[in-house]
Amino acid sequence: MHWQMNRLCNLNCEYCFRNSLDEDKKTEDPSCGRYGAEHITQRFDETGKVWSIYMTGGEPLLYPGFVELAKALTRRHYISVSTNLSTANAYELAETIEREHIGSIIANVHILEREKRKDGLKEYLRKFLYFQERGFNIRLVYVAYPPLFGRIEKDLRQLRSEGAKQINVKVFQGKYKGQRYPRDYSEDERAFIRGLGLDNYEQEILAGRISFLGSRCEAGHRAFTMDISGNVTRCVASKDGYGNLFEGTFRPGELLRRCPKKKCSCTYQGIQFSASGGSAVSPNVIVRPVRFFVAVEEWLNGLSSKVLR
Repeated sequence: MHWQMNRLCNLNCEYCFRNSLDEDKKTEDPSCGRYGAEHITQRFDETGKVWSIYMTGGEPLLYPGFVELAKALTRRHYISVSTNLSTANAYELAETIEREHIGSIIANVHILEREKRKDGLKEYLRKFLYFQERGFNIRLVYVAYPPLFGRIEKDLRQLRSEGAKQINVKVFQGKYKGQRYPRDYSEDERAFIRGLGLDNYEQEILAGRISFLGSRCEAGHRAFTMDISGNVTRCVASKDGYGNLFEGTFRPGELLRRCPKKKCSCTYQGIQFSASGGSAVSPNVIVRPVRFFVAVEEWLNGLSSKVLR
């Protein structure tokens, strides 16, 4: 479950994708925290499944009673957290939750925002190393934002010298000075970014392979996206609904379906859950006929499964 838990964030990154989505990132969604830790955990338990829950926001550690919720969920399930490590309860999380029940901690460093705060980077590193020393799978994530190109290599050397073991460079996706990235990276810039060391996800994004149209995908079958209110959809790109988990109406899809979207708006989900690698988005792709055949195949698969039963 990819769960956007909240809207509030205590940083104001220039490259944040939410800049164009949220009218006000400084106020919280009224639905956030409406249900308590035990209620939410019970709803996950009632599905009869063991869940891997990816918790993001906003800044998820600002969610009301976050550590209490994490503790309740990890009695049976597993969590991963995308956080900027800027809140005091980060230490409590490290001390409270068994590391075996946290798949990963994606620790976004946001270097420009850290430098606006007194000892901001030192504070980040203290918390990062606190998790690392306790054996958590924590990864430092640095966004390759174009204005940072002149300092990225120096920054990464410094972060490694301070003791950070796992460092991931993230390809910037968005607009900057009228250019859209990663589409408008020059060949020299692409070579520079590749030289920083990218994982498979970031290699796909840099290459522009962000379409999974027609590929069989676990989204809607074994993988889902959930919003602040508990509404469950297939994924970030496809808004097919599967009920509301918090209200007890969530029902997963019975069949593995093909991706109906020309462009994936979350390549990480596409790579993780589709049966094949992504392909480049071409303006010549005709979407409707492919979607029609996908729909027909799904209908036939559903019909055959009913006949077999």
